[in-house]
Amino acid sequence: MADHPAPGGGGAAAAHGTGRRAAASRLGRKGRVRATAKWARRRVRKEAAKRATQAATGGWLTPRRIMLLAAVAAALLVGLVVVLAMAATSAADAARQLPVVGSLFGSDPLDAGAGATGAAGDIPPDFLALYHEAADARQLDWAILAGIGKVECDHGRSTLAGCNPRGTVNRAGARGPMQFLGSTWRRGAGQHDPEVAGAPVPEGREGDGYATDGNGDGLADPWQPDDAIHAAARLVGRNGAPGDYTAALRAYNDSGEYVEDVLRWAQSYRQETAAGPAADGSVDLATVRGITVARSIAPNVDALVVAAQRDGHTLTGSGHRSHERQIELRQEHCGRSDYAIYEMPSGQCTPPTARPGSSMHEVGLAVDFSCDGALIESRSSACFTWMEAHAPPLGLYNLPSEPWHWSIDGS
Repeated sequence: MADHPAPGGGGAAAAHGTGRRAAASRLGRKGRVRATAKWARRRVRKEAAKRATQAATGGWLTPRRIMLLAAVAAALLVGLVVVLAMAATSAADAARQLPVVGSLFGSDPLDAGAGATGAAGDIPPDFLALYHEAADARQLDWAILAGIGKVECDHGRSTLAGCNPRGTVNRAGARGPMQFLGSTWRRGAGQHDPEVAGAPVPEGREGDGYATDGNGDGLADPWQPDDAIHAAARLVGRNGAPGDYTAALRAYNDSGEYVEDVLRWAQSYRQETAAGPAADGSVDLATVRGITVARSIAPNVDALVVAAQRDGHTLTGSGHRSHERQIELRQEHCGRSDYAIYEMPSGQCTPPTARPGSSMHEVGLAVDFSCDGALIESRSSACFTWMEAHAPPLGLYNLPSEPWHWSIDGS
């Protein structure tokens, strides 16, 4: 019958196949049991960790919530980094391009922090001469003008727009080494007008602007250092200086930080220029243009020589001399006795020669100048006339009895 297996091999084979399937079924059940047990153990450990976390956090901080909080924290951290980067970029841009609200100038102040190093080596000689000249013309502190020049355009060296090159303006409209707005330079000009050079505004008519001809060429140009520095002195003097430099600087740029920066630089320059011999009597010397003087006045002497060259004169000179050399000169000019060397009045020597220990040359604060190849011996000479006009603004004054001798106090 088709419904029953035939006796013999066919039935045995069928029985054997059925046995293999049965064995496989038994093994499958064992594997599933082992897998189920393994899953159960993992589940138990996971639940135990969950209960431990809940116990530690009062039941609030579940794993799902931990993952959510981690994602939120990551997003906040990324947002904070972006905000800080944007703030840093904005601050840098503001420091270089944006004016202080209320400023007449809209200047691009430089970083004027603790890096102040004094006048020597920092202020170019031509700028130093102009700061002294402009300040002396209006009885102002030259160091204040130098501080303004430092903060505005680093004495003409900054490469920021408006400082260099000529013809640029910053976003406020400031231009030139002292950073004048077009409308501050002369009334009627636009704040951002690129070219405002022209006739100077007469003294007493500052309501029409501060356009100033500082070098006598008939043109008032905010890009010309002579004109710009004299114009800055004019504005500072018009707005409270020398009585109130803080108010004057506020008129220049209405920012407390700006005022502090300018005053800090001014103090640095002023202190170095006022420096004298060290406590042990030694003198810190520097040689400029072949003239050795105290380092404190080296920038002034350098500026004087540069200014003379600009006007067609060649200045040379003898500055510092040692105590021993001063004694030798007294022996040559006064006599060889102890009285002649140490006590005789200088006026009785030929030429007059200070007593050892009292000469400004010994501390490097005096120079005997020669001009155009000869010692300045006449007060009526062209060289003396030039010196009389240009040395005092740089802090050097003549000893009346010696046209060639210039020192910090005229002695």
